[in-house]
Amino acid sequence: MSAFKRIIALSAAALAVCFALSSCSAQKEDNGVADEKNMKISSAADLNGKAVAVQLRSAADNYIVENNLTNYPKRYSDMSKAVQDLIDKKVAAVVVDSNYAKKLTDGVEGVKILDAVVGTVDYRFLLNKSDAKLADKLNEQIAAFRESEDYAAMIKSELAEGGSYRVAKDSDKELKKTLTFVTEPAFEPFVYINEKDEVSGLFVAAADGIAYGCGFKSDAKTVDPLERNDAASGEESSLDPAFTTNEAQTVSGVKNSFCVVSVQAPEDSEAFITTDSFYTSELVMIIRTEKK
Repeated sequence: MSAFKRIIALSAAALAVCFALSSCSAQKEDNGVADEKNMKISSAADLNGKAVAVQLRSAADNYIVENNLTNYPKRYSDMSKAVQDLIDKKVAAVVVDSNYAKKLTDGVEGVKILDAVVGTVDYRFLLNKSDAKLADKLNEQIAAFRESEDYAAMIKSELAEGGSYRVAKDSDKELKKTLTFVTEPAFEPFVYINEKDEVSGLFVAAADGIAYGCGFKSDAKTVDPLERNDAASGEESSLDPAFTTNEAQTVSGVKNSFCVVSVQAPEDSEAFITTDSFYTSELVMIIRTEKK
């Protein structure tokens, strides 16, 4: 082989190695997990390009997608697994409601809640568009309820003390109609099944108190999770993408039924309307603690 041919062969081999290394680098970047030097998180801006764990169909899930905080959301049904993946450096951070973050990190070594707030989320009730008059009635009671002593007591009991709160009912007040609150009990401390096998949590207490103020009984109906329809899968949903949950699917077309969402229905929605916010919460980040 001539010297010129040997140079060409060596150059081709070098290019092949460069392409292989480039491919590995791109694959690592596409996975959304940066190397340890770039995994340090101090603000929401640092989430860009990182793998970020969120609870499937949660407010955090919606928030990081809508605000383009990262292209690599990693969705979990079991958030304790998300925290373990954080410890194992499979994700750079966990974004979750501040109240849930305290429960997830309690007694867990190697992680901490970052002081910086990612954003705030408003929780609303979602109803059929045909129930517009009911939505107006709920809005009036939401405003009154948020200013009441019951509301402050509910927040303290459900979030600070871990108790189950219910607005005191007048035994002489006859409630003839029922509002069905549809929920997936997988978002403690907002909605979960307690030790007595009862549907409990802040959202259940709020739905019950607000419904009672409107003159309705409240009946909590639980549903199983509905897998998220990812745009990349090519699947289509008959629901607005923001409301692709089994709760909304169950509410659809059923009079006097509602569920909770963390986004507002667009004005041109053909199927749904949302109430004013009945609770505002903060989203925070759980990160790994640095070794000293």
